[in-house]
Amino acid sequence: MSINPNLEELYDQDAQDRVMNDSGELDDEALEKQDKARLKEARKLLEAGEIALDEIWNCHYLCLLFMHSWSEDPEDFKKAHEFAKKAVGMGSKVTKWLYAASLDRWLISQGKLQKYGTQYNLETGYMLPCEEGTTDHERKKYFVAPLEELRKRY
Repeated sequence: MSINPNLEELYDQDAQDRVMNDSGELDDEALEKQDKARLKEARKLLEAGEIALDEIWNCHYLCLLFMHSWSEDPEDFKKAHEFAKKAVGMGSKVTKWLYAASLDRWLISQGKLQKYGTQYNLETGYMLPCEEGTTDHERKKYFVAPLEELRKRY
């Protein structure tokens, strides 16, 4: 049970690229290209059996890399959610928000309503449609803000 250093490096690169994208140093096209390349590398590591899936951080890293895949295949977001679920199941508190976000992204990718309200339209900044049955108490368990606060963010 150990953190895969190559996977950890991919995760760190992802975080650095997001900082650069937020500051305008890296455009969306370059970010997408690099995200897709990172996912390809993560898949290779998975297929080669080089990633211990009984390690919380490996599951956390995989969740984020699959979440940021720019994929049009809902199965990629399903995998992201499965990795988050596994990490949370092993006790990761840090992955709880990713659990909610990955479920929302998977649901949205299937044309369904999101559950927690973590996903926004990148062009307008408005929250994507959300089911009304999820309580703020449940959102809080996954470190997601109350629904009304989410709606006011942008």
